[in-house]
Amino acid sequence: MKKIIKNKAIVWDYDFEKIDLKKARDKAWFLTRKLRFGDLSGINKKDLKDNLANLDISDSLKELLTNFLYAKS
Repeated sequence: MKKIIKNKAIVWDYDFEKIDLKKARDKAWFLTRKLRFGDLSGINKKDLKDNLANLDISDSLKELLTNFLYAKS
C-alpha cells in the first residue's frame, strides 16, 4: 500500500500501531476490514492480487474483485 489511510471507523477495536502491514496475515486482515466497510482508499491492484485468496470476504465480492483485477482493458 502506498499510503495507509487510518480510518478509525474501521479499526476502532484494534490498536493500529500494533498492526504490522508487512506481515501477510495482518495485511490480509486489514484489507478484509477495509473492503467490508467499503473503504477503497490506499488499496492498490498489486495488494489485492497478492492477498485476494486470503481475504475473508463474500464470494460475490471476491468474484467482482477478480473480474476487476484480470479484466483486459
